[in-house]
Amino acid sequence: MLRGSNAGIPPEGPVSDEMALKLIHGYYACVSYADAQVGRVLDALEELDLDRSTIVILWGDHGWNLREHGLWCKHCNYETSLHTPLILRVPGREQQASVSGIVEYVDIYPTLCDLLGIPIPATVEGHSLLPQLRDAKAPREHPAITTHNHDNHGIRSEGWRYIVYADG
Repeated sequence: MLRGSNAGIPPEGPVSDEMALKLIHGYYACVSYADAQVGRVLDALEELDLDRSTIVILWGDHGWNLREHGLWCKHCNYETSLHTPLILRVPGREQQASVSGIVEYVDIYPTLCDLLGIPIPATVEGHSLLPQLRDAKAPREHPAITTHNHDNHGIRSEGWRYIVYADG
């Protein structure tokens, strides 16, 4: 018997078109609600006169498959699970409307170090995004590495994606 958030969802196999529309509607409602809350935080920073001294970073932990590849999940090495929001608002910098380059979340820490003028420790695996913050067209020379279930791996560069699954 299924309980909680999975109630009414079949444990395996496809969902009906009606259920798919309901699930997609719920997903978009959740995204819309989260977006509104971010707006409230940004408004509060402005009201408190903290917007000119606060770096804001927003990221999501994963994308979500909404029936793409026959999946309803977040756990896989497909682009649908790996495209996630990473939004930076840096005081005193012209904001880029959108940059579609390859980044990893391990890039956040070295980016913050760079923005704050703190040396980036040699042990850090990520790479600063400051060049892309300065110029949206700046090249990104580092691919993104992905892992799912500890034994399925992927690598993504600007033009290519390669996935290796443990079962071949």
